[in-house]
Amino acid sequence: MDTLTIDLFGRGMGPLHRAGLGGLACTLRRLDWPGSEWSLDDEGRRLTLHWPGGAEGAKPFFARLYARAFDLKSGMIHLPGAYGVGDVPPWIKAELQRGMSLTILQFGPNRKAASKTPKVVNYDVDQSITVEYQELVDYTHRGAWKDLVNPKGSLREMVTIPGTIAPGFVQRHVAHATTTIEQLPGHALALHFALVGTLSLPIGRSGKGVLIVPDVRNVRDFMDCRPVLNPQEARDCQIASPADAALQAQVRLRAIESGLSAKVDRCLAVLFSSTMWNPNQKARAAVLEVDPLGSELDLFEAVLGIDALRPRIVEAKPERKGDPPRKFWAGGIVRALIAKNVAHHRKWFEDFRSLVVGPDGKTDEQRVRNLNFEREGLQKMVERPWEDRGEETLVRAIHQAMTQCFGRMWEEAHKDPTTHGNRRKRQMERWRLAFAHAKTADDVRSGLSDIWGRAGQVPLLMESWRGLLPILCDDQRWALNRDLALLALASYKSPWKEDDGERDEAPSTQDKI
Repeated sequence: MDTLTIDLFGRGMGPLHRAGLGGLACTLRRLDWPGSEWSLDDEGRRLTLHWPGGAEGAKPFFARLYARAFDLKSGMIHLPGAYGVGDVPPWIKAELQRGMSLTILQFGPNRKAASKTPKVVNYDVDQSITVEYQELVDYTHRGAWKDLVNPKGSLREMVTIPGTIAPGFVQRHVAHATTTIEQLPGHALALHFALVGTLSLPIGRSGKGVLIVPDVRNVRDFMDCRPVLNPQEARDCQIASPADAALQAQVRLRAIESGLSAKVDRCLAVLFSSTMWNPNQKARAAVLEVDPLGSELDLFEAVLGIDALRPRIVEAKPERKGDPPRKFWAGGIVRALIAKNVAHHRKWFEDFRSLVVGPDGKTDEQRVRNLNFEREGLQKMVERPWEDRGEETLVRAIHQAMTQCFGRMWEEAHKDPTTHGNRRKRQMERWRLAFAHAKTADDVRSGLSDIWGRAGQVPLLMESWRGLLPILCDDQRWALNRDLALLALASYKSPWKEDDGERDEAPSTQDKI
């Protein structure tokens, strides 16, 4: 046999296989592989490989293909099929390689390093920042073609699939040969090229990684879309969660016309994390199917455009005296929550309470401080058009009441900035605790009554109370109302300077938003 045909929707072809077949097609086109040695049908479904030399010509053919498809450049993994015209900046390549080392290539022996010490390079990205990467001399996929052929050089009838090539494809027990996973050569070939057809990224500095597996439905269209899956800027490599990575990739895909016809809007986001029973290796901890509606993707694209919610470069004290400050990327917590909600088709603010309380349900002051860094971003989010006018009114009525309460405090403090600032902070903490610890609809209504009662007459509340009643009286959505109240506290735009509590003009108790 001197040909091999792989059907995108053939029996046994899963999402990882289909992404790998797309990666194989991208590689063949990117390498300008001779047209006489491969072909793709008009439907973009069946890819056929042809090699010279008869059946035994498979060995030199695949050896030549794998050597160019799975390359190394400057000690970094270089996958021509994953890139568009030109190359990918080295700082992005370094992040992609780090993502691979936490997902498909996470097993240590999969990567042969030149040294145990990571290579350190400085790049000017927004600011000068240090990028570390493992300088490699080899990795498993470069020699994976050997599993496809027998000693004579022709294709095997069945190919053993190790877990080091395809995550999750592991032998049940080494003592029982029958538990080995074997697949057809075309399926194995597709799994090898899944490294090209998928996208791997690290989640911050958490030691976790995410593997994005696009649902390829047309190989011909996917060849145009694959380069767009990659992050376009260094900041885009800093992801907060699997949902965040998947939605960012989908936003990039939608930016090109062919991304719509390629039908790769649906994808799987696979989280890789260490386990208690094996802290040295990453296992598949969760799998999330991300298939957002057009309006949901519009919302997330708007979130990506808010600078205050994007990762930022921060400085830390040097480890040794005399060294320059260390710079690193610091991500936020708001975008991760929004991405999770969008991926699950929920309201973007749902479970906002988790940003101010810990897993034990107690208030986490560190989380509250982190949330303050993103206050400006939250302000822009609540200023966006709302689908539910009642929810918008609730947030704005709380903001208006807070301004009036703090205006009264200003007068009671005899316009002393220090006294006013201390009282304002204590009152904010009391309100936050009241809502964070609310367990029933009555608890939430009690907290709202306290804010509005202290404010006196709230003009917006008096004008729009009819629109508020349906959501306040619906006991089935009390948790959403609690999240809205906490969102209102966190997004409040104070007219006072946060450092000293002073305001240019004394506020009126009837100030409007």
